[in-house]
Amino acid sequence: MRIAVDASSLLTRHPRGEGKSLLRLYEEIACIRPGWRFIFFGTRETDASTQAILDRIPRCEIRTFELPGFRWNLWENLGLPIAARLAGADLLHCASSGAPIWSPVPVVMTVHDVIPLIMGDGMDHKGIKRFRTRLSAGLRQSRSVIAVSEHTRLDLARVMNADVDKVRVVHWGADSNQAPFADRPSTGTVLGLGGGGSVRKNTPALVRMFARVAAHDPAARLVILGVTDGAQRNQLQELTSQLSLENRVSLMGYVSDEELRKFYQEATCLVYASLYEGFGLPPLEVMVHGMPVVASNRSSIPEVVGDAGILVDPEDIDEMADAVLSLLHNQALYQKLSAKAWQRARQFNWRDTAEKTVSIFEASLKQQP
Repeated sequence: MRIAVDASSLLTRHPRGEGKSLLRLYEEIACIRPGWRFIFFGTRETDASTQAILDRIPRCEIRTFELPGFRWNLWENLGLPIAARLAGADLLHCASSGAPIWSPVPVVMTVHDVIPLIMGDGMDHKGIKRFRTRLSAGLRQSRSVIAVSEHTRLDLARVMNADVDKVRVVHWGADSNQAPFADRPSTGTVLGLGGGGSVRKNTPALVRMFARVAAHDPAARLVILGVTDGAQRNQLQELTSQLSLENRVSLMGYVSDEELRKFYQEATCLVYASLYEGFGLPPLEVMVHGMPVVASNRSSIPEVVGDAGILVDPEDIDEMADAVLSLLHNQALYQKLSAKAWQRARQFNWRDTAEKTVSIFEASLKQQP
């Protein structure tokens, strides 16, 4: 079997959740299907460490090419399907919530969310129209559609009138900690996420929430990771200044995987106040380390967190602050939720994700076109 993959989300300088998840998925697929080969396609506009990808995925090759115009026009609609055919691919996996309007190779599409069709999140009218066009093409062309959550599956039916019987839910995984659970010390450090300036990440609410936490706990500090957007950084700096929190709030830009693991191992809790997510990977990533989570009660996030965290209204500053203070000051509750978070994360693993994905690939090839 030869699988062609639109790996544009991975072949970038700093892959984010979607790209990193694609890499882990195919690492596991390569393990359970040792006879399969993989062709990852992207543009030349990347300086990603391709050798690191090849080292992690045996029998994988990376092919890049460029075509005139915007990537989601000629490149995706013509170049990608032809390149997949010329590569002798049996299947084209379109892994970024869209697909070409035509393909000579059978297609399976993964949909992460339909956020642009629900709340825009900073995308202009042309971008929203393009997203809908790509998603519509994928729903027509794909023999099977993978949704990363039940919430996304239902959104596809509600917003795109998709055939829910054609959509299969395959959750993302986590690299679970196999060591016996150990109690975590509470350091007083609260983590938040910048999300690259995305409005739906609700990051200013984290600072306002922390102002109330700081008033009750002089040792607490807030670290917001991923503040990579200049406008967002200016907004947050102004807000911390207004609230006299300059010395207690740290705004971090891009952090390496090693730095990220250090924060996950040492911080007290994560506050995930997103207004909408197709899956919500960050809570799962910290739960692997036994970190308790204060998370939004909206969209797919409860599907991931379950009862292993404290679910709150992300627009209720007081409710979020009370939840954080309960973790900072109630050691019994902190350790209870820490243990539950660790156990919950073990229910999501990449081997299961890979096995379900492979099953969908194989079943799709048996379908009549």
